[in-house]
Amino acid sequence: MTNVWPLQKDCNVFYGNPGSTAAQWAAWEDANLTKVICPWPLAFFDSGKSTPVKAIGINKKCAASLGVVLGNIWDAVAHDVSAIETLHYNRYSGSYNQRKMRGGSARSMHGFGAAIDWDAEENEQHATKHLFQENSLIVVKFKAEGWVWGGDWSPQSIDSMHVQAARVY
Repeated sequence: MTNVWPLQKDCNVFYGNPGSTAAQWAAWEDANLTKVICPWPLAFFDSGKSTPVKAIGINKKCAASLGVVLGNIWDAVAHDVSAIETLHYNRYSGSYNQRKMRGGSARSMHGFGAAIDWDAEENEQHATKHLFQENSLIVVKFKAEGWVWGGDWSPQSIDSMHVQAARVY
């Protein structure tokens, strides 16, 4: 089943307003975030180093959908970790992060726990060449659940590492 996620402008209502102070963020996080365990091993990659990641921090309203996506990807590769590694789907680049959108003043979808970045090193923001394409399994499975892929955005804002549970328009 495809989800119809809120428009970005409506995320304060749909996901709840995280507030503007560390204390407000902490209270919001306790009430709204959960962890989703990935069926394959994940690692955070940065400057050639990798750190194992046990689970993805995500908004509770997105958690079941994320579980479906991850399960569908895992099934599509026949539970083969080497296939996941070849595709670079083991390269997790972050989810919940309380910050503004890059180049903007509005809260990032990461600040609602409604966005995930994958393999930032091979899918640089604004790059015209990137590993993930429209027909990449990860993109296909997220879009099948109604998630928005940053690779569909205009050339000046393309972000092919990024998926979010919020519509731009």
